[in-house]
Amino acid sequence: MTSHLKSRKILNVNMVFKHLLIFCFLLAGLTMFSQTKEELQKKRDDLNKKIELTRKLINETKANQQNTSAKLQILKEQIRLREELVQNINREVRNINKEIETTEAEINLLHQRIDALKTEYARMVLYAYKNEKSHDELMYIFASEDFNQAFKRFKILQEYSDVRKRQAQEIKNNQADLELKVAQLKSSKEEKELLAQDQAAEKEQLAQDKQKRQQSLNGLQAQEADLRKQQAQQEKERQKLNAAIQRIIEEELAAEKNKNNGVFELTPAGKIVSANFEKNQGQLPWPVLRGVITARYGKHAHPTIPGITIDNKGIDIATEQNASVMAIFGGKVTSVFSIPGAGQNVIVTHGAYKTVYTSLKEVSVRKGDTVDARQKIGSVLNQNDKTVAHLEIWKVSSTGGVPQDPQSWILRQ
Repeated sequence: MTSHLKSRKILNVNMVFKHLLIFCFLLAGLTMFSQTKEELQKKRDDLNKKIELTRKLINETKANQQNTSAKLQILKEQIRLREELVQNINREVRNINKEIETTEAEINLLHQRIDALKTEYARMVLYAYKNEKSHDELMYIFASEDFNQAFKRFKILQEYSDVRKRQAQEIKNNQADLELKVAQLKSSKEEKELLAQDQAAEKEQLAQDKQKRQQSLNGLQAQEADLRKQQAQQEKERQKLNAAIQRIIEEELAAEKNKNNGVFELTPAGKIVSANFEKNQGQLPWPVLRGVITARYGKHAHPTIPGITIDNKGIDIATEQNASVMAIFGGKVTSVFSIPGAGQNVIVTHGAYKTVYTSLKEVSVRKGDTVDARQKIGSVLNQNDKTVAHLEIWKVSSTGGVPQDPQSWILRQ
């Protein structure tokens, strides 16, 4: 009887250990899926908010003119966001598929575990039935050679009874786990069906957006002659602004050199500010609370007029009318100036870096002011039937200023 109990105990321990390892592995995998699921859900919510903003901005441009370049640029960004949303939903579906596979594997293991426990329990019950007479147990104990052996046999019988009780309880616990996993599986499949519906709706909306874009393009093509005139005027204004910014930065640099015997060298405080600015690359806030980038940094083809290349020294962010424009980092206001057609403009210096905010309707700071990150410096100007905040970032050295791509500095949204 002793060897029988020992073998049963060893079998039970090995079985528990084996399933414990498998469950730990599956639990780790499920946790990983859950974290990814939360991230994807947050991403989907963020994209929906941005798409809603583009819809609002498009409606604002419609109120001014039926077919405009501004509307087309916002619509283009809306399509990009919706395509990203569809891809995000695809990832969510794949994620849930993995979750379903994991849950189904856990259910199979639980079935195997319960079957094994029931088989083992049946053997215990049968063995107990064959040896249920109390005098048999007493005979087993009294047949001991001495008291110590009798005590050990008594403990073995007692332990055998406890093991049987624990086995019955473990069956109940595993049955409860199985019911929970089945409910989770059902929930995951229902969630997958809802995502599939969202996916189909977004694809349909994407097709409609692309159709609207084509209609807008057709309308703009019919106005190409007028648009070229407008573009020529806007390009003159852009060149004036670029020249003014370049000139003012050079003047500021020259003033700094004059203070230091013709050499550009940062003060200890300036070095600290520069270092902090660089440490925050990719983490700086946007200059507006809500907006979408409609024109990126660098040279790129005009969105509607063929054969025209735009050289953008910064980025354009379409935003709501009368939106506040804020400093993206703490620094000192070193210039406030106006340009015909470009409104008010502000330059904030952060050591070796300068941030430039243009197309402002009004400003709330003066030259010499110290500003904090996210402090309002003005409000955006509405012109040419669009409300766009323009941001530039320059790095200065003894040789001059070099424009940077603001998108590599601000938070990715």
